[in-house]
Amino acid sequence: MSERFKSEGAGKGDSSRISDINKFSRNMERLYEKKTWKFWAAWEGLNVHNIEFDDEGLGELQKISYSEYNSRLKNK
Repeated sequence: MSERFKSEGAGKGDSSRISDINKFSRNMERLYEKKTWKFWAAWEGLNVHNIEFDDEGLGELQKISYSEYNSRLKNK
């Protein structure tokens, strides 16, 4: 039997699965870091030109949390 068909150790998919909980947690934190309100709108599949959003006091590319985005969204 050739070497490549021998089954030893972990399976093919095991190396790609997340086995480190700290790495998983960091990836989730990165996902929900502060982003621009336009990013959050696009994330939800909304057209940034057609939504009513209270951007008073925000800079053009100022980053906000997802919860702040939801609180400022008027037509949700």
